[in-house]
Amino acid sequence: MAGVNETENDVKGLTIDRASVPEALDRVSAGTHVDCVLVDGDLDETTSAEAVDRLRTVDTEVPIVVRVGDDVTTGDVLAAGATDVVSNDAPPRLLHRRLENAVGTPDAVDRATKREALATLRQAALEGDNLPRLFEEATALIQASLGIDRCGLLQYRADDDVLSLVAESGWRGPETLSDDDSLARAALDATGTVSADTTVDDVAGGIALGLDLTDGPWGVLVAYTSHAREFGTAEQQLLARVADILEPVIERERRQEELERYETILETVDDAVYSLDPNFRMEWVNDATSEMTGFAREELIGEHSQKLADDDVFEMVEALSAQMLESGDDVASVDTNLATKEGGSIPIETRFSMLGRRDGSNGFVGVARDITDRKRYEQTLTALHSSTRELLTAEDRLDVSDLIVETASDVLDLQGVGVYLFDGDKGRLDPASWSPEMTELVGDLPTVGPANPALVWRSFVAGDLLSYGDIREAESVYDEETAFRSGLYVPLGEHGVLFAESTTADAFDDQTTELVDLLAASAEAALDRVERENELRERDEELREQNARLTDLKQTNDIIRSVDAALVGATTREEIETAVCERLVTADEFGFAWTAAVEDGELVSRATAGDERGYLDSVDLSLGEEFAEPAARAAATREQVVVSEVATGFQDEPWRRTALSNDYLSVLAVPLLHGDVLYGVLAVYATQQDAFDTMRREVLAEFGGTIANAINNVETRRTMLADRVTELELQIDDEMPLRSFAEAADCRLEIDDIVHESGKSTLVFCSAHGTDADAIRALEDEFVGIEHVGIIAEDDDAIRCEMRLQRDIVATHLADCGAVTRSVHVDETGARVVVELPQDADVREFVEAVQRRYPDTDLLARRNRSSSAQTRRDVRAGISERLTDRQHEVLRTAFASGFFEWPRDRTGQEVANSLDISQPTFNKHLRAAERKLFSMLLEG
Repeated sequence: MAGVNETENDVKGLTIDRASVPEALDRVSAGTHVDCVLVDGDLDETTSAEAVDRLRTVDTEVPIVVRVGDDVTTGDVLAAGATDVVSNDAPPRLLHRRLENAVGTPDAVDRATKREALATLRQAALEGDNLPRLFEEATALIQASLGIDRCGLLQYRADDDVLSLVAESGWRGPETLSDDDSLARAALDATGTVSADTTVDDVAGGIALGLDLTDGPWGVLVAYTSHAREFGTAEQQLLARVADILEPVIERERRQEELERYETILETVDDAVYSLDPNFRMEWVNDATSEMTGFAREELIGEHSQKLADDDVFEMVEALSAQMLESGDDVASVDTNLATKEGGSIPIETRFSMLGRRDGSNGFVGVARDITDRKRYEQTLTALHSSTRELLTAEDRLDVSDLIVETASDVLDLQGVGVYLFDGDKGRLDPASWSPEMTELVGDLPTVGPANPALVWRSFVAGDLLSYGDIREAESVYDEETAFRSGLYVPLGEHGVLFAESTTADAFDDQTTELVDLLAASAEAALDRVERENELRERDEELREQNARLTDLKQTNDIIRSVDAALVGATTREEIETAVCERLVTADEFGFAWTAAVEDGELVSRATAGDERGYLDSVDLSLGEEFAEPAARAAATREQVVVSEVATGFQDEPWRRTALSNDYLSVLAVPLLHGDVLYGVLAVYATQQDAFDTMRREVLAEFGGTIANAINNVETRRTMLADRVTELELQIDDEMPLRSFAEAADCRLEIDDIVHESGKSTLVFCSAHGTDADAIRALEDEFVGIEHVGIIAEDDDAIRCEMRLQRDIVATHLADCGAVTRSVHVDETGARVVVELPQDADVREFVEAVQRRYPDTDLLARRNRSSSAQTRRDVRAGISERLTDRQHEVLRTAFASGFFEWPRDRTGQEVANSLDISQPTFNKHLRAAERKLFSMLLEG
């Protein structure tokens, strides 16, 4: 591929070998020592630039000098990666000098040095140097070869998710790395080398490569430099070659550790472990096999398995092996008996797998477990289940106790057994049943409880199973001289305790304890069943009575539903109250119902239904909290009043005599409250005593609020649709979040709009006068009741902003009182509010309702005038009919936020953030609302 001329092979110490392009590529890629490649300009098989490019794909460091002709572009050759170029016509002396310069470049010297260092490291790995020493040599090699400040090898600990330093050269970093942004962490997750040139502290750049094993990432090689430099292909190849050396050694070391660990495990497990050749001859057994069978290892290895198992076992194994080959299963299991040296046998469960061999045959490896205890346990468990079936037919607690003691004695072969049952009335445990051995050894069993505690009482109170190897040494033992030593006490839930005792110490092993616990669970279930059956019998009568009450409740609910339907269609307060009374008296036991309003300290009837018989004209309806008529008392106390028996105390309360004469035997009255506004009272009179049980009281109490809310809605609607209204101007000086905010900002707030969000918060749009935006922003976190403050726009007159409040503002309460708020101004003195009421509304009652919430409220002005917003109300009514609540909320928020201004005060994303929704959701609701509004405008 290269040459000076056809005759020269050695020129001034430079040995030149000629080769074709493919031959040169093979030598370079194989790592053959080559100081420089000279590419002739006249190549038959390829161009000079293509040859250089192919060389660079296999070695990025070897110097390449290219002889170029007139038709070759020097720039193309250099761009392909040539170190230097020289003309074909250049004299030999110039060519020799160029070659000497190329061979003598620092890169070439470094390349040779790196190659020797890598060879040394590879030889150390092959000779089995210990890992710590190999790691130290690798980091030192990288540091020296790259001429960098520091190099580290970090191992990844998956349990802690950190990289831990295991070897270093010049390292000044932390011993562990867990930062997700670190270069080492990036290399751990990357498929190749990663580098960085960002300056952090004294690190100007770095390069790193992850080390991967067959089961996942092992760690990272990382190098840092304090001087800015680039890390190119040569540096990447160096790290890759070091990793190629380390990874097999780490993998080999890990496999060796695993092999040693497995061998240790196999020798320490209690189960027999074995391997068989394809002819079922034993190749290897562990110590547990010898201990289980009594044969020494040398007596078993090389022997046929018939020495330990019957012939039918091998037929079964062969059949299972064929199934495993066909189905692809890895493990099979057989229960059989294992012969012992003494001529006996042990029941075992053996699980085995097929093990492929080099000649294509299959041997076997397996584990055999002694299941003597399990077999005995299964037999006992089967007998226990059979005996406890009789518990299904036991009719009382004593029958259950007798069956449990009999089963524990006969099936579990326990010595002393007994059952204590709890007497809830006396708060003690009474002996219910016990085995004959118990009587022989201790006589009659005592009653135990708080006054005379025993171990059975301690178990019952704690609700825990208690086991004692020697009960004489236990606390709370009833008789320190008892003949029994071991004790087992199992609580039967809230029913009592099952106990077993033995004259032998440590008599109850884990299996016996588990069986007694299972028997106790069966006893508890049987006692639960007996108790449930007794309770069911006792509750049958109660259920019959409840069914009658439920029938009455269903009738009440049907009435409530019909009233709710009437409320939806009602347009006036009169319609609401009339519908309520008429539907309530459809119940058979309700003889009369009426609603009333409070005027000058007494009730004034508004609607009645049923058989009134002149009752209202015959009783005193003045408000009072004691001895007053139930409806008047409910209005005075603002609480529900129930009189279950009108006849009781009729001589002390005159209204009772009148009610009895009208056959009213029980009464219920509920106030019609909406917030702090009392719209009146609803009273229902029944022709039966105790007609208002707890459920009816709760239903009708909630119903009172529903009626008041409906009245508030129609009153508000009447205000909004009235041609003439009463306008009130109020000054409210009470503490409120907006007042505190205005005082702190030294400004005046003018409320522009209020949006009640789907949650409990309220979004308020307002204009702040006399302050600046910075002052408002500074107060965002100062007030508990204000969750958020945002600036929408700034102009010469005011700062437009939004606030999210945790609770409703004063305008919300005014609406609850039936008013329509027209303006709200807030400053450090309080809130000045202008509202509208229907012209016939009771202004004093309204002001008093406001004062109940805000005591420092003054009426500044009262004016009667024509409604100024009829047209706007018509439009809003039309909008409300077409838009959903969410669309209306989004549209109002966008408008109040200045979204429709030009230029916009707020973007769609900012409005969406105010509503705590995504921008696509905001756009969807806004477009739907706009489509409906334009439809109203353009389609009529």
